[in-house]
Amino acid sequence: MPKCPKCGKEIDYLRDLMLEEFKLTVDENGYVHYELVDASVLNRGDEYKCPKCSALLFRDEKEAVKFLRGETSQKRE
Repeated sequence: MPKCPKCGKEIDYLRDLMLEEFKLTVDENGYVHYELVDASVLNRGDEYKCPKCSALLFRDEKEAVKFLRGETSQKRE
């Protein structure tokens, strides 16, 4: 399970803020899943944040998915 590079806590999903807030997860087979959390968030562009400390970790979906799959642990913006 990846660890947040900001707070060091293990996380199994990222908060995905677009026009709505989604929970981005990757299952044990590497498949990507989105779950709507809040339809009232009004942001411009994707922001993938740590669910524990709310640090902005990624702005790119591909990098966020790589992180959740364990393919990278580096912060990318």
